[in-house]
Amino acid sequence: MKADVIFDTEWDVIIIGAGMGGGSAAYQLTQHQKNILLIEKGHSSFKKFNGVEVEEKEAEVRLDSGHWPTQLTATVNGAKSDFWAPLGCGVGGSSLLYAAALQRLLKADFDEQTLPSGGTVQWPFNYEELASYYQLAETQFSVCGTIDPLEPTPNYTLTPPPAMSLVDQHFFQQFKAAGFNPYRLHVAIKYRPLCGECGGHICPKSCKQDSNNACIEPAKASGYLTVLGDTEVIRIDADKTSVTSIQVKYLGKEKTLRAKQYILAAGAYFTPIILKRSTSVEWPNGLANGSGLVGKNLMFHASDFIAFWPKEKYSRKGYRKTIAFRDLYNVTSPKWGELQSTGVVADYGLILYGLRLEFDQSIFKKIPFIRYFLTIPAFIASKLFGHATVFTTIIEDFPYTENQVVIDESAPSGMRIEYTIHKEFNQRVSAMGKSVRKRLSNLRSYSLSPSLNLNYGHPCGTCKAGDDPASSVVDKFCKAHEVDNLYIADSSFMPTSGGTNPSLTVAANAFRVADHVAEKLNNLLPEL
Repeated sequence: MKADVIFDTEWDVIIIGAGMGGGSAAYQLTQHQKNILLIEKGHSSFKKFNGVEVEEKEAEVRLDSGHWPTQLTATVNGAKSDFWAPLGCGVGGSSLLYAAALQRLLKADFDEQTLPSGGTVQWPFNYEELASYYQLAETQFSVCGTIDPLEPTPNYTLTPPPAMSLVDQHFFQQFKAAGFNPYRLHVAIKYRPLCGECGGHICPKSCKQDSNNACIEPAKASGYLTVLGDTEVIRIDADKTSVTSIQVKYLGKEKTLRAKQYILAAGAYFTPIILKRSTSVEWPNGLANGSGLVGKNLMFHASDFIAFWPKEKYSRKGYRKTIAFRDLYNVTSPKWGELQSTGVVADYGLILYGLRLEFDQSIFKKIPFIRYFLTIPAFIASKLFGHATVFTTIIEDFPYTENQVVIDESAPSGMRIEYTIHKEFNQRVSAMGKSVRKRLSNLRSYSLSPSLNLNYGHPCGTCKAGDDPASSVVDKFCKAHEVDNLYIADSSFMPTSGGTNPSLTVAANAFRVADHVAEKLNNLLPEL
């Protein structure tokens, strides 16, 4: 479709952001035969599929391979730093780079929870309302794996996974012998010949099912979806009750776009920033921000990367995203989380990246030449850990209003993360890591995380869903409480983070939101 036609059309729905939430919502709306415009800041196609160096500084080089073009800025426990986050940019969003673990939250995650900070939090809908959409997402993303044996009455199906490598079969049996209940990790991968699983970069053969190949390409084939890449949303214009238009920058010029309904899915970092930038006489504190909570309650996950050595030498030939267990997920209060395969080995590049990230957020960053010499311990560690397999804990973060994203024009991405690591979070991360290693004491192990490791690829919670407009931003269908035609369909909506990757929950919820928007559009149609 020609650009002038795109800007002259009133669309049924405009979706901002083509990641997990935006792509899933687009696909589901095209199943209802709605005319959809999907807007994406990054490219709509890519020149590189094998990724770039983590610290590549050229914005265009990063965009060509689906990476966010600039550093993010964070102030964590009062220490400010700029760093390269595991964040995607382009049609597919961060799912272009993810390792494809797609697991459900537990039913208990949707129940009322007592927070370590005091008070309670509860999702505005229950597990049963999302269950059919979880299955839809698992089908659409070709999720394979086996059912967690701890689930009492699983009523869903997954594609059978391929055989594990001999070394992972060994670890699977060792976990069972230690009293854990391991199962095959749920991953969105079609294991074609010579599949490399492709964590950290775009999959060149479309084995890994990301938002683009699983949802956006099929939606485009339907004829109901138009994608507008390399387009940045400047602001959303609205009157007292409804969005009237959005202003975007396209080919260096400011343009206006209009639709009946709008879905914001720019991610938990940038969805609230777009809302905060959308100020007006009617919305002096930002659009949909009557509660003052837009951008607040930011949550990550924390991880303890643990290297385990097998008891004997086993072949590593085979796939690596293979094992998970949830025995420690919900046995304490506050909750811990799960353990799963990382799909990576403790090689030089991974260790150097981790050491530099630790350095950039430490007091030693004021002595920059030290950073260069981190190559030495990284090299030594890669030799020591070369025969180890790396697993990770994924531990639930809880919402604190002071943890937030704010506009910061001096920052490379125009925003800043403000985050305090609370004592209870440190304690839970340490306790789970120690518990895992103690119960697996028959295996030689080593923690690769000298301090709490925040997963900047799992942000959520910055536009919390809830029933009360005074204490949340969107309602149970993720419609902004104060705006009739604005929805949020990314991880911003999540009231709690759970103890697993949020991607499947984001996709399932986006399907659910899309069905609701389609029903709303149908009710708006004139009677024949």
